[in-house]
Order: sequence, then C-alpha cells, then structure tokens
Amino acid sequence: MCEAEPRFFIEVRGVSPSDFSANAQTPEKRDEAVALANDVHDLLREGYGKTEVTGVVPVVNPEVHERLVDR
Repeated sequence: MCEAEPRFFIEVRGVSPSDFSANAQTPEKRDEAVALANDVHDLLREGYGKTEVTGVVPVVNPEVHERLVDR
C-alpha cells in the first residue's frame, strides 16, 4: 500500500478476537471477521457509492491495530 493512500479506520468496541471464530474445522466456511469486512466493503461501495474503496481488512488483534494507526 502506498503511504499516500488514504485510510479510514472503524473500531468496533464490545467484542474481542475470540468472538469471531476462525472456522478451522470447516475451511470452506468463511471466517466471520472476514465476512463482516466483506459486508462493510459492500455497504461502502453499493450503499454509499464509494466505488474507490478497494478493500476492507479485519484486524482483530489490538497490537496490530496500534501498529497500523501509528503508520
């Protein structure tokens, strides 16, 4: 990702990484955090007409989130 590329963070409080199962037993089933990110992506593009949105990444690890924010 280019440093000049704009980013927008949404923090969801009241849930933790353990609230999103990885579904390791059924790999064909999408990870719930990824499914949520896909829903947000679709909402921004289709619901708000923000077709410039190229991706939504779920970050369920608070330490990784802090590193992303500090970039």
